[in-house]
Amino acid sequence: MKVIKFRIKNYKSIYDSGECYLDDKITILAGKNEAGKTAILEALEDFNINNKIRNQAIPLQNKKKNLKPEISITLKLEYSDLKVLKEKKEIINEIDEIEITKKYPDIYQLVNISPEKEYLNLQNLSKIRSDILKIISSIKKKIQIFPVDENLLENPSQLSDTLSTYQLQFNPNVNENEKGVIKKQISRLKKMVDNLKTASVHRAELLEIIKQNYIPNFILFKTFNDILPTQKPISEASSIQIIKDLSIISGLDFNKIQPSADAREKEKHRENINLKFTKDYKQFWTQDHANLQISWDSNNIYFWIKEGNELYTPEMRSKGKQWHLSFYIRVTARSYDNNNDLILIDEPGLFLHAKAQKDILKKLEECAKRKQIIYATHSPYLISSGHLNRVRLVINKIKKGTTIEKLTANADKETLTPILTAIGEDLSYGIRTDKKNSVVVEGFSDYLWLISFKNLLGVEEELNFVPSIGAGNEPYIGAILFGWGLNPIFILDNDNNGRNTKQKLINSLSIKENRIILLPQNKEGEIENLFSKNDARKYTNLTQKNNKSKILLASEFHRKVENGEITIQDLSTETIKNIKNIFKALENITVNNET
Repeated sequence: MKVIKFRIKNYKSIYDSGECYLDDKITILAGKNEAGKTAILEALEDFNINNKIRNQAIPLQNKKKNLKPEISITLKLEYSDLKVLKEKKEIINEIDEIEITKKYPDIYQLVNISPEKEYLNLQNLSKIRSDILKIISSIKKKIQIFPVDENLLENPSQLSDTLSTYQLQFNPNVNENEKGVIKKQISRLKKMVDNLKTASVHRAELLEIIKQNYIPNFILFKTFNDILPTQKPISEASSIQIIKDLSIISGLDFNKIQPSADAREKEKHRENINLKFTKDYKQFWTQDHANLQISWDSNNIYFWIKEGNELYTPEMRSKGKQWHLSFYIRVTARSYDNNNDLILIDEPGLFLHAKAQKDILKKLEECAKRKQIIYATHSPYLISSGHLNRVRLVINKIKKGTTIEKLTANADKETLTPILTAIGEDLSYGIRTDKKNSVVVEGFSDYLWLISFKNLLGVEEELNFVPSIGAGNEPYIGAILFGWGLNPIFILDNDNNGRNTKQKLINSLSIKENRIILLPQNKEGEIENLFSKNDARKYTNLTQKNNKSKILLASEFHRKVENGEITIQDLSTETIKNIKNIFKALENITVNNET
C-alpha cells in the first residue's frame, strides 16, 4: 500500500493546499520559514486513527465562517491488499485507489474508490441519491405531507423507517391515474432507500476495515532530543524507547544480557552487536571515526562513544553528534519495523553543517527503500539535483494561504533558493579556476541536457559546463570567468533571446563570434529541438497533459542516463547526429584555443 496523494483544507495557515502527489519513496516539502511546512506535517499526523484533529488547527479567520479542518488521503492498493478486501467485502475488480477524508475532529468518510467506481455490486451511490431526490421533487406537489427531504439522505436507516410508517394522503386535485403513478414511485423509492441503506452499511463496514488495516501510521519527528543515556539498569532498558529502537537496528537481545545468561554467550553477543552497529553507522556518518559501543555488567547496560582509543559518554559529545545518533537510531528503527508507517520529518539536520546534512540525505534514501518518507526543509543539502521530481514547493500567499505546488520557476526567489542552490544555479556552481574549457549555458536544464549528451557519447575531453542564473546573466558570468583568466565558450538557444544575448556578449565582453554556439545550429529553436520528433515525444514533451517543467524533464533524462536506463542506442540517428555536431563544434573551438 502506498499513499499517492493528500489534500488539506482549513488547517492553520492552509485554506486549501491543493492535491499533493507523493513520490513512492521520498517527497520533499521545500519552502521558506513560516510557509506552512510544519502545518502540513502536523495535519498528516492528525490523520492517524487514534488521534483527533487538534483544536489549535482551526484558523482564527475560519472560526467566524465555521469552517473546520479537513484532511484527505488517497491510497494506492497493491494486489495483495485488494485480495484481502475482496475476501472480506464484495468489491468490484476495477478498484485500485481509495480516498478517505477525515473531518474535524475525527469523522472519517470514504470519498471514492477510483474514478466512476463504487463499492459492491450495487448501483452507484451518487446515482441512487440523485434518483431519490428526483422522485421526492416530483411527488411532493401532489401529496399533502411528505416527511422526506434531502437531509435524510445522510441517514438512510432513519429514511427507511420514515417511509415504512408513512401514510399516503393525496391532494384533492390529483386524479386516479396520477395516484397510481405516485404509488409506484413511492414503492420504487422504498426499494432505492433500502439499497442506499444496505450500501451505507457496507460502506461503514468497509471503512472500518480500511481504517484498521490500511490507513498508515503517520510518525512525525520534529526533534531528536532524546539522547542515549550513559547507563541504565538492565531491568529497565527494554522499556526506554531509544534503547528499544537501538535493539531493533543493532540486534541487541535483552534476554541475552540478563544476569542469568551464559557469560560466554553474553560476550559473543556484545561483539556481534557492536560490529554490526559500527559497520552500518559509519556508512551514514562520515564526519569522523566515532563509533557507538555497548557494554554491560551484572546490573547495568552502558553506552559509549568511542573515538580512537578513548571512550566518552554520549552527553560529552557535540550536540550535532548527539542529534545525528538519535536521528539515525529512531528513523532507522521505524523503517525496519513491520508496521504500516509513513515517516514525517520536520527540518532534519537543520543545525548540522553541509557534509553532515548530506549524510542525513544518504540515510533517508536508504530508509525510503522500506517506508515512504515526507520531510520538510529549506536546506539545499537535503535536496538531490538528481531527484527534482520529489520536490514540492510550499508557498504562503496572503489571500490564498499555504498551497503546495509543483516545481516551477514562478515561485519567489527565496522559496526557490535552496532548490536552485542544490541544482547549481548559484554563481559558485561549475566555476572552477582549476578547470579549462568553461562552457556557459543558459540555464540548468541546458546544463543537464549537455552533460547527459556528453555521457551518452562518451566524450572524454574536459568540458566544464557552467549554468547561468536565468536568461540574460551570461555576460556577468562571462565577466567573472574572464576575471579569473579563463576564456569561456557560450552555448545559447537559437531564438530571439539567444541572439540578443550573443550580441551583448560581443559588444560588452568582446567575445569572438566563433566562441558562441547557437543551438540548434541549423534552424531556430532551443536545445530541446536537437531531438528528432520521435525522441522529442519521449524525452522533451512539454504538453499540457505532461505538465512538467523543462528542468524536471531534463533532470529525469539525466538520471536515467546516469543509471543506464537510457543509452545512445535509444536515440534516433538524427538526434545522435545533432548532438555529435555540438561536441565537434566545441572541439574545434578548444583546439583552436590551445593552438
